[in-house]
Amino acid sequence: MGFFLTPFDMTRFLLSFAFCLTFASLATAQIVTLEPSNANGEQEIKIVFDATQGDAGLVGASKVYMHSGVVIDSPTGTDWTNVVGNWGNDDGVGLMTKVNGESDKWEITLTPTARDYYGVSDGTNMFRLSMVFRDADGSSKGAGTPGSINGGEVTSNGDIYMNLAVSNFVQITAPTAEDIFVQDGESITLSGSASSSVTTMAILIDEGNGFEEKASVSTGTTINYDFEPTQSFRGTMKVMATINEEDVEITQPLNVNITSATEVLDLPAGLKKGINYQDDLTKATLVLEAPGKDFVYVVGDFNNWEIQADYLMNVTPDGELFWLEISDLVANKEYVFQYWVEGSIKIGDPYADKVADPWNDSFIPASVHNDIPDYDKTDFAIATTLETGQTPFEWDASEDSYQRPDKEDLVIYELLVRDFIGSHDYKDLVDTLDYLSNLGVNAIELMPIMEFEGNESWGYNPMYFFAPDKYYGTKDDLKNFIQACHKRGIAVILDMVLNHAFGLNPMVRMYWDEAAGKPAADSPWFNPDATHPFNVGFDFNHESTYTQDFVDSVNAYWINEYHFDGYRFDLSKGFTQTNNPSDVGAWSSFDQSRVDILTRMSDKLWETDEEAYVILEHFADNAEETALAAEGMLLWRNVGFPYWKALGGEATETFQGATTDSHVSYMESHDEQRQLWEVFQEGGSEEGYNTRDTTIALERLKMNAAFLYTLPGPKMLWQFGELGYDIDINFNTRVGNKPLVWGEGSLGYYDDPLRQFTYDAFAAILDLRKMVNEESNVTYAYDFSGETRSITIDSDDLDVLVVGNFGLTTNDMAIEYTQTGNWYDYFSGSTFSVDDANTDIALAPGEFRVFTSNQVSEGFADVVEVFENPVTVSPSEFSPDDEITITFDATKGSFDGTNGLQGADKVYMHAGVVFGDVSSENLENIVGNLTDDGVGQMTKVSGTDDSWEITITPTDYFSITSGEAVRIGMYFRDADNSNRGKGFRGSTIFVDMELQGELVTITPAQFDQDTQITLTFDARFGNRGLVGVDKVYMHSGIALSENSVEFDDFIVGNWGEDDGVGQMTRSSANNNQWQITMTPTTYYGMSETDVAYRLAFVFRNADGSRKGEGLPGEFENGTVLSNGDIFYDIPIIKQITSIEDELPGFNYYPNPTQGIINFSGEIPGTPRKVVIHGLNGQQVFEKNLASGRLEPIDISGLKSGLYLLRILTDQKGYTLKVLVR
Repeated sequence: MGFFLTPFDMTRFLLSFAFCLTFASLATAQIVTLEPSNANGEQEIKIVFDATQGDAGLVGASKVYMHSGVVIDSPTGTDWTNVVGNWGNDDGVGLMTKVNGESDKWEITLTPTARDYYGVSDGTNMFRLSMVFRDADGSSKGAGTPGSINGGEVTSNGDIYMNLAVSNFVQITAPTAEDIFVQDGESITLSGSASSSVTTMAILIDEGNGFEEKASVSTGTTINYDFEPTQSFRGTMKVMATINEEDVEITQPLNVNITSATEVLDLPAGLKKGINYQDDLTKATLVLEAPGKDFVYVVGDFNNWEIQADYLMNVTPDGELFWLEISDLVANKEYVFQYWVEGSIKIGDPYADKVADPWNDSFIPASVHNDIPDYDKTDFAIATTLETGQTPFEWDASEDSYQRPDKEDLVIYELLVRDFIGSHDYKDLVDTLDYLSNLGVNAIELMPIMEFEGNESWGYNPMYFFAPDKYYGTKDDLKNFIQACHKRGIAVILDMVLNHAFGLNPMVRMYWDEAAGKPAADSPWFNPDATHPFNVGFDFNHESTYTQDFVDSVNAYWINEYHFDGYRFDLSKGFTQTNNPSDVGAWSSFDQSRVDILTRMSDKLWETDEEAYVILEHFADNAEETALAAEGMLLWRNVGFPYWKALGGEATETFQGATTDSHVSYMESHDEQRQLWEVFQEGGSEEGYNTRDTTIALERLKMNAAFLYTLPGPKMLWQFGELGYDIDINFNTRVGNKPLVWGEGSLGYYDDPLRQFTYDAFAAILDLRKMVNEESNVTYAYDFSGETRSITIDSDDLDVLVVGNFGLTTNDMAIEYTQTGNWYDYFSGSTFSVDDANTDIALAPGEFRVFTSNQVSEGFADVVEVFENPVTVSPSEFSPDDEITITFDATKGSFDGTNGLQGADKVYMHAGVVFGDVSSENLENIVGNLTDDGVGQMTKVSGTDDSWEITITPTDYFSITSGEAVRIGMYFRDADNSNRGKGFRGSTIFVDMELQGELVTITPAQFDQDTQITLTFDARFGNRGLVGVDKVYMHSGIALSENSVEFDDFIVGNWGEDDGVGQMTRSSANNNQWQITMTPTTYYGMSETDVAYRLAFVFRNADGSRKGEGLPGEFENGTVLSNGDIFYDIPIIKQITSIEDELPGFNYYPNPTQGIINFSGEIPGTPRKVVIHGLNGQQVFEKNLASGRLEPIDISGLKSGLYLLRILTDQKGYTLKVLVR
C-alpha cells in the first residue's frame, strides 16, 4: 500500500475494480484474437476484439478504443508499460475500426510493427500485449472474463493479455535499477539469464565509447560478473547470447555514480530546513532533514537532471541535516528539482511552497493557475520548485487593523472550494464573499488546501504541507482571498491534516519498508502501523521530536505567510502513541498523553499568534474534552441527529448539547449527512402535512436554524445548508463532486425563491445572534423537552424569546416573557402588547416565532410562513371508487400572486390525478378548462363565506379506465381564472388515495421454510425511502425462535455493495414493486435441524444510502421494530398451537428426531390416537392407542421435514411441531 500511483496506474486501478466480476463461467470465450496468431513484436499485428464476449460492456457501442500496453519483464508478467491510449478522451489514439459485416467486432492494426506502435526501444523484450477496451468517453468498457484464452489469459481484474511469440530470449537480472551508486573500489554485480541453454552468452558494457565485453560463458542459462567501475558514467549494459542457433540480446541503461565521501560541515548560521533564499539572487541554499542517510544529491533543471559531483550535499556533524548552496541561478526563473536520497529515493523538498506534479498538473486550467511548472518526468514522481527574486505579496494596510471575531462568537462556514464554485478558483471565490457576508457568517473554514494527491479530493490525503494545491489557484490568489475576507471581518480557518500523510509525502518515502508496504521502523516521523482506529494514510508519531518540530513549523508557516486565523485539526484524537489500533472505546477514553501532546502543540502555536483559533475534531471522553477546553481549545460537536429528528417531526432528543461555549456545534459538516436528505428518508407526516415535502421541510429548516444559531457558543454550518442542500452525501461516492447550486447546469437553488427565503431566514437569525452577542450580561434559559420548545435570552437591553412547534399537528404552548409591555415579532415586524408575562400560544405544525423586547427589524416579507392546509377530504381515507367530498377554505389558501379567493362569487377546482408513482407531481386526466363553464365548479358550504365543496368519485370524475391512480392534485380559481387559491407557498395541493397492496406480501400465503416463495416489496408503503430507485436489494435473515426480534442469523446481503447478493427484480405491475423468489432453507443455507420461525428483512438501494423499511408497530403477519426492521412470521409455524404452552409439565422428545418419539408427563383425558400430517395437510402417519396410554412411536419412515403431530384424547386434540431429520 504505497500510494505511488501515476494517473494511468490509478485509472487502471479503478478500471480493475470496476471489472471485478461476481460470476465465473466454466470456459472463457475468445474475446481477442491476433493476426497472425503467432505474432512477435517485430511484425505488423492485427487485433480483433469481439464485444459480445467477456462482460459484453461494449455491445452496440458506436466507437471503440483499445487502451493497451506491453509486458516486458517476463512471459507471464502483468505489469503494463509503454501504454497507448488516453482514457476518456475521444482523440483517435487507439481508435478501432468495425470489422466489415460485423456489428460488434472491432479491429486495429499495430503498424509498421508492434515495437514501433508502442515505442519499445530496441534490445527490450516484448513478451505480451496488455489491453482493455472502452467507448469514446470511457464511461463503458469491454473486459474479459477471468481465465485462459487461446494465446493468452484474462486476469481476475478483467485485463486481457495476449502472448507474443518469444521462444528464445535473455534477461538482465541484475542490477534492477538504472542508477547505481558505489564507493570508489566497490564492485557491482551484473547478471543475466537465458530462456534455455546457450552456446554463447556474454555481458557487455558501453561506458560511452562503445560496447566492451566483460564476461562470457559457453553453456548453461546464467551469467554473472562483478564489475568494478573506475569512473562515473551514463552508459548501457547488454546481455547477448546464442540460443538454439538464434542470436538474441537485451539492453538497459546503466548509470554508474562513484560517490565521494559526503563532506561533513556545520550548517551555516541562519539557515532553516527547506529552501533558503538570500540577497544574492543567483544563489539558494537547500536544507534537507534526513537523519541516518548516507548521501543526498540535488538533481534538477539546473544540472540537466543528472547526478553530478558538485551537487552532492554536505551533511552536518550530527548526521541530521544535508545542505547545499546552489549557484548560477537566474532570478525570476523557476527551477524544478528533487533530492535523490541515497541515489534511489527521489523526492521534492518537504518544505517547498510549490509542487510539480507530472501526472495531474496538466489538468489544471490556465485560468485557475497560469504558472504551472514545466515538468513531465513521471518516472521521477513528484518534484518541487525554487525561484529567486519572487515578488512578495503586498498585504493591504487593513491587515494591521483587522480584528478577528471572539472564538465564542464564531459562526463558521465550512467550505470545499471544488464543490462551492464550478471554477474551483480562489479568484472566483472572492466574488462570492458578499453572499457569505450577507448571510452573516464571520469565519470561513477551508477544507484542506495543502498540496494533496491528485486534483479532485477533499484534501485529507496530504503530501506537501507547505504548498497550496494549485488546483485552486496561485499562492497570491489564496493570500488575496484571505485578505478580502479580513476586509469584511471574516476570519479564515484552515482545516489542518497532521494526523497522517499519504504515500507521496517525501518524509514517508525517505523511510519506507518496501517489503511490508509501510513506513520503516526507523522513520523519524511515522509509525509503521497506526496506533488508533479510523486512520488513513500513514500515522504520524506525535511523541517524536521530529514530528513535533515539523508540526510546529507547519502551524507557524500558514499563519505567518498566509495570515490564516487558526486551524481545525482533523482527527485530533489520533494524536496519540497509546496503542489502540482497533478498539474505538479504548481509543476514545481519557488519554493524558494525548492531552499533553495537543497542549504542547497549541502552546507552541500561540507563541506565533496568541489569539489563533485551535479547533479539534476530537469526539473523545467528556473529561478529556473538558481538559482540552480548559487549555483554550475549541472542539467540534455534532448535533445533527437531534436536529434532523426534530426536523422530521420526532422531537424526542434534546438540543442541550449545542449550548456550550467550548464546542463548535453544527447540524451538518462535510462528514455528516444533509439534514433535508435525512428527513426525505424518514420524516414523519400527518394528514395534509408531510415533512418530506420540500416546501414544508425548508420551512422547518428555518426553525432548526432559529434553535441552533441563537444559542450561545461557536457554531458552524456546512456549505449551502442555508439553501437547504439536500443531495445525498454519498452521491457520486462520498468524496466525489457534488452538484452546484448556481451556474449553468446546476441545481438552480440560488434562483429558487423558496431556497432564497431559507437563505434570508438564516441571515436574519444570524443577524439577531450578532445583536445579542453585542449585549451585556446575557443569560439563557431553555426548554428542549417535547414537541414545543423555547429559548429565552435576557440581557441588559435586548431580550429574545424563540418558540417553536416541532410536532406534526397544532400544539398549545405555555410561554413566559421576560417582561411585560410591547414586544415585536422579529419576522413579521408586528408589534403586540404583553400584559401577562405568562400566557399560552397556539402553534401550527412547524411554526416558530421569534419575539424581541425591542424593535430590531421591520420584518422580512414572505421569508417565514405558517403552514395552513386549505383542503380537507371526507372521508380522509379513500380509494378511487369511493365518493368523497373535497372542501376548500379560501381563508387558508395561498394567493399565488393574485388577490386570492376570499369573497369570490364562484370557485372552481382545477384537478388531475397522479398514476403509479406516489412521489410524482405529474398530473394526468386533468378536469378543468379555466373558463366559467361549470366543469369543476364548487358549491359554497352552508353557513360559511369562504368555504367551498365538491363531491366526486375519482374514478368517474377523472375518467380513470386503466392504471393505478395514487394521488389527486388540485388548485382553485375564480370564474375568469384571474384569482387563485393554492396550497402552502403557492404549491399544488395533493391528497393521497388509499393504495392497493401491502409493504410486503409473500406468495403462497401459507408456506414454511421448505416452500418456494415470492416476496414482493412495495416501496410506496412504509417509509417510502426507495420510491423511484433503480435497484433494490433485500438484506435479510431468519429468526430461530418464536417472537424473536434478533436480526443476526443466516444473514444474506452485503450492505452498500452492488454485488447481486439479495438483488430484487422490478415487478412488471408497478415500477415501485420489487420481487425475489427463493426457498428459505436453501437461500439462507440452513441445516437440516434449523427451524425458521420468522423471516427478517429490510430493503436498500444499490449503494445502501437509502433504505426501505416499515412503520413501527404490529401488522397482520408480524412486527416492525422502531428501527424499521421487518419480522414476518412463517404462517404455518405461527398457526400451530403449541402443547408446551397449554401443558407446561408435558414433554415429547427428542425433537428434532431421527425416528422414535417418546412422551412423558400427564395429559388431560384419555389418549385415543396419534396422527401426523405434512404441512400440506396430507396425513402421513396414524396410530390407535387401544390401551389409553401414550406410547413411543416410530416415524423413521417419514422423509426429513417439519410435521404436525396431533394427540387426540376423549376431551380434545393437541397439536405439536415435529422435525424429522
